[in-house]
Amino acid sequence: MRRIVLFLMVFLLLGGCSANDDWVHTFTGESDNWIVVMEIRPIENEHTTVVYPFYLTKKMDSEVTKLYYQAHLVNGKPSGNIEHIDFEEFNQKQPVLLFREYPNLLSPDFPAKDTPNEQLEYYFSELKMDIKWTDDRGEHQEQIPLKLQKVP
Repeated sequence: MRRIVLFLMVFLLLGGCSANDDWVHTFTGESDNWIVVMEIRPIENEHTTVVYPFYLTKKMDSEVTKLYYQAHLVNGKPSGNIEHIDFEEFNQKQPVLLFREYPNLLSPDFPAKDTPNEQLEYYFSELKMDIKWTDDRGEHQEQIPLKLQKVP
């Protein structure tokens, strides 16, 4: 748990903030092999008010050579494959942006800065990431549930 908190603090400090980044809701999940972070952030766009970036960080020491991921969101299951060029960041255990999801929102106001934690937890209760990868030990797969990181 301390690793997740430390990772989030470093990530937010290094990532910087724009004028529109006055709030963020963060969901995290972790296994022995991976750390998954999904954020809900405001965005200045005429068609949507938030983005859902997903980040993946490798924890294990083995070299990943192939990776497939699929997120389970209420409004879809965005997925993809990591290309060979991106493995340098993964294998150096750096957080890698997988994708930004521009969701079909329930309303223009959801989720927003003041959305109650209970509503976020309910709406994202099935949030998880499927990860399939190949490394020097063979082929593997995991499903990692993500939970809301509550701000004190």
